[in-house]
Amino acid sequence: MASKFESSIQRSCDFIHDFACSACEEDGLNTEAQYFCNQCMKHYCDNCVTKHNGLYKRHTVLDRKDVKKWAAAPGTVDVLERCKRHPGEALKLVCGEHDQLCCHVCISIDHRHCSSIQHIPDVAKDIRKDPGFRQLPQQVAVLRKQIEDMKNDRKKNSSSLRKTRTAIVDEIQAIRKKINDILDKMEKTTVQELDRLVADQDMSIKKDMESCTQMHDELKNIIDDIQSIDSSGEPPLYIGFRKCEEKIKQAKEILQNMSSVVKYDLTFRKHNGIEDNLSSMKTFGELNECNVFGKQPLISLFPRDHVFGIKGYKEYNVKMSSDKDKCDILGICELPGGEIVITDFTNMKVKLLDQEYRVVDHCDVPKYPFDVCHIGWNEVVVCVNNNDGICELHFINIAKGKLVTTRKLSLSHRCYGAAQHGNNLYISSNTALYVYTMTGKLVKKLYEDKSGDNTVMRIAICNDGKTIYITNFSNNQLITLDNNGNKLATFTDPDLVAPDGVHSTTAGHVFVCCFNSNTVLQVDQDGKTKLATQARKQDGVHHPQVLFFSSRTSSLVVAGEKDTLLVLNVR
Repeated sequence: MASKFESSIQRSCDFIHDFACSACEEDGLNTEAQYFCNQCMKHYCDNCVTKHNGLYKRHTVLDRKDVKKWAAAPGTVDVLERCKRHPGEALKLVCGEHDQLCCHVCISIDHRHCSSIQHIPDVAKDIRKDPGFRQLPQQVAVLRKQIEDMKNDRKKNSSSLRKTRTAIVDEIQAIRKKINDILDKMEKTTVQELDRLVADQDMSIKKDMESCTQMHDELKNIIDDIQSIDSSGEPPLYIGFRKCEEKIKQAKEILQNMSSVVKYDLTFRKHNGIEDNLSSMKTFGELNECNVFGKQPLISLFPRDHVFGIKGYKEYNVKMSSDKDKCDILGICELPGGEIVITDFTNMKVKLLDQEYRVVDHCDVPKYPFDVCHIGWNEVVVCVNNNDGICELHFINIAKGKLVTTRKLSLSHRCYGAAQHGNNLYISSNTALYVYTMTGKLVKKLYEDKSGDNTVMRIAICNDGKTIYITNFSNNQLITLDNNGNKLATFTDPDLVAPDGVHSTTAGHVFVCCFNSNTVLQVDQDGKTKLATQARKQDGVHHPQVLFFSSRTSSLVVAGEKDTLLVLNVR
């Protein structure tokens, strides 16, 4: 077999053709085919086709213009056995080094230096007894079912996307209506004020006109009375004279007072801020694509009301040889590539884990790290505090398996929990929730509860940004807020003792871990009802402080006062 294989390679090495003349091959020659006969199912070169045509005048012969039909012609090479790269050649060999099926042309071009070449008939012996081959139909059926499910999910996704568009358009139109209502009210108020001012000015004008008319008539009457007295009546003339002087004095005073107002008028100066603010806004709001990446089935495939169950768990040690104390994990998040970032409070480190939960890098922080939040493709922010009142946000970039601190922001309050939505950071201070821009500008204090020392611990924000979940450690509560800071729900439960970590998945499933009761709970989206207690102390839960759902592995990662991460496999 070896000599036959070697001769075929030597024969192919002279000239490599996509189709070789069948007649020439029978004579041991290697000639490129220019024609194909549908009836004979053979290829012919220029010389051999002449002999063929002389013998078979009624056969249909295809030339190079129809070369695509050669490969498609039945009987050339079975579709299953046809080489994808060289359609006219059959797959006859296997390259063990590259685990690849090959034809003779593939071998001569790409695998001539490979030592592990086997003939397919040799490796195919007893294939029907191979367990992998026997399981093939079932594996294909399962995979086809998964593909069909994914297709149906995408179909539903497309439908929900259109519904989402309709909902957003409705919201935009509602915003527009509110703006129109505000503008209508502003216009009405402005016109009413204008009418009031015009009425006031008009009243003043009328009073002036009445005063002028009255004085004009009084002056005319008194001078007429004086002029009607004859020359012998001097006393009446004197009296008329004195009264007229008094009236003239009154008239002059009235004219002088009126002349201080040359003209009644109104002016209007618009508020430029209205146009400036509207013109500076290009849209009614921020639109973001929300894509979830992962190699495994994503949690978004589960309905929002799906109640998960634990299918097993495993622990992974994250203690480093340089760690002086037992690990105390207060923060955990996952990067798009599957890497995990955790914060180790007692050892004052931020650690980077690979997909197998092995520590591959770390960076020290000068103070105590609390929560960590994923804010960009490969960027996280870490809450850092010390006992001297120094509170900072450290922005860390992950590049080529390395943690690099890029910038720091100082805060005027403690920073314990962190979450991000849109262009805002949500930071908790143990008793209050603040909203900041990504540049560190304070937007507002969203919520505050001074009934205890640890009433606002961890934060989780649902995917649409409309609902915020807060753990109230002091009062054994899960608080649900809207994005304006209004309280929507307060959840309590016997298993909810000293709740610390809270997480909302992209599909809206809510999980809480409780420090003192050693439990992991699933709560409904409204934050009002416990759906299930997912795990307890007997499942490996020990004083949990933070948890995260990995859509890549469909698992809950729980951490706390231990050197290990507890990974709960859920379905």
